Amino acid sequence: MVDFIEVNLLPIEYRVVKKDYSFLLDWRIVVPTLSLACLAVAYFAGTSFIESTLDNKRSALKSLESEIAANSYVAEKIKELEKLRDEKNAKNTSLRSISVSKKKWVRIMEGVNKSLPLNMWLEGVVQSEQKETDMDIKGRTFLFPEIAEYMLELEKNEYFAKVSLGSIEWQKESEKASFYFTIKVNLNPMVGIDNLVETAGKENLL
Repeated sequence: MVDFIEVNLLPIEYRVVKKDYSFLLDWRIVVPTLSLACLAVAYFAGTSFIESTLDNKRSALKSLESEIAANSYVAEKIKELEKLRDEKNAKNTSLRSISVSKKKWVRIMEGVNKSLPLNMWLEGVVQSEQKETDMDIKGRTFLFPEIAEYMLELEKNEYFAKVSLGSIEWQKESEKASFYFTIKVNLNPMVGIDNLVETAGKENLL
């Protein structure tokens, strides 16, 4: 077949120029374009998924906050009950302690009284404010040896850990004279503890 040479004899202003779009099919253009398109689609799809997930999370969070707000009274009630329980426990412990202390002091005063010699009388029994295990016994006697006798009798009592003479003074009031003394007693802190533990154990069983 013979190829013919085409010659356009029309003036330039009348000539129709054919545009060449073949360059668009070049792989150097197609591949980057498709890659960008895929990235754009993936970006918008990912963004939509994330937004949808966030919306679901926000909705769940609001629902949970509403539920917490609706049940907030339960937490307040629990705190009130815990506070009441602590107060009751503290009161029970105090009552048990008072009960044991009362019994202990009855025994202490019995020991102080029954050990008194015939010519001796007491003017005061004072517990130390600084240390509750220290106690001063103040009294008078006409006979000096009775003070030593009284101290020996006190040492036999299980409630007294240590007995010592604080002071002694010869005093004359009107026509009568007597020895005014102070005996320092260290109370045994362990006496009565067993009773407290036993009492607490029985109450727990009940």
